[in-house]
Amino acid sequence: MREFGTPQHNDFGTRKLAHYNEWLLNPARKVEDGPYPGFPEEIALEAGRVKLKAEFAERAATKAATKPVGAPKVKKAKKKPAGAGPTKADRAVEIYRELGGDKANVIAAFQERLEMSLAGATTYFYNSKKNG
Repeated sequence: MREFGTPQHNDFGTRKLAHYNEWLLNPARKVEDGPYPGFPEEIALEAGRVKLKAEFAERAATKAATKPVGAPKVKKAKKKPAGAGPTKADRAVEIYRELGGDKANVIAAFQERLEMSLAGATTYFYNSKKNG
C-alpha cells in the first residue's frame, strides 16, 4: 500500500524533466534560439489528439448529413372553445343514463364513442355514476 506523501514514479514525467534539463543546461543553447520547444512525446500526443478530434468532427458531420429526415410533426387538434357544445363529461352522463348504468357496457361505450382508454373510461364511469 502506498504511504501518504510518498511520490509515485511517473516514467513520462521523468523523461520530460530530463529532456527539459538537457535543453536548459545545454552550453551550446543561445538566447536567440527562443523558448523551450517542448517535449517531443508530448507534441506527438497533442498532434494525435488534434487528428482524432478532426476525425470525430468529420464523422459527426457525415452522420448528421446522412441522418434520415423524420416524419413531419402532426399538430394536435385544438380544444373546443368553452360553450361550443356538450363536454365529454356531459356526453358520458348521457351514455350512462342511456345504458342504465351497466358497468361493462358503459365503459365499453365510453371507450368506443368517446375514444378513451380503459382507465379513462373507468374514471368517467364512476364520475357519471356520481353525477348522473
